[in-house]
Amino acid sequence: MNCLQGVSSIVFDLGGVIVDLNINKTREALARILGLEQPDLYYSHNHIPLFSDYEVGHISSSDFINGLLQQSVNGTTAQAITDAWNAMLLKIPSQRIRMLEHLRKKYRLFILSNTNAIHVEKFEKMAEGYNNLSDLFEAVYYSHIIGSRKPDNAAFSAVVIHSGIDISSTLFVDDLPANIEAAAAMGFKTLHIQPGMEVADILII
Repeated sequence: MNCLQGVSSIVFDLGGVIVDLNINKTREALARILGLEQPDLYYSHNHIPLFSDYEVGHISSSDFINGLLQQSVNGTTAQAITDAWNAMLLKIPSQRIRMLEHLRKKYRLFILSNTNAIHVEKFEKMAEGYNNLSDLFEAVYYSHIIGSRKPDNAAFSAVVIHSGIDISSTLFVDDLPANIEAAAAMGFKTLHIQPGMEVADILII
């Protein structure tokens, strides 16, 4: 079935959809910096307020880095924190850039991403041939700017209110089931990118 049938706008998640991620790289890097033996016990937005506060813009990048420095082993630098935090961001495959170039000729394209200022500075420069990744989109909605995270309805509503898109003719693309379920409940068409799926193969038809 053509998932673009009846669609006029597409809202993309970034991590796991446009940008290749390996969250374990950040978990492991932070564990070394923090002197932890079990990194999975630390890296969690649900249990560490510092992470969630940063992702919705309640604290600045310097506050975030200083918060981690206070817990880090002696000799840790702000740059080491930044590098560890960005370690999860791998690359943007060229076929996804070509996909976006193809789609933007016919559809309104947007980003809705749970992210933060440090990550934005990194991934914005990862789109080969473009000064900024966001140049490929009509508008971008980052959680630390809009003040809310998916799957909260407020995050989706921010896109709808600002862009004026029609939910019923908008495709939402994400890799997390909770975000897909929330979008579907609001009336979006949805595409769930699961392990082994390549978004460019699905949306270039």
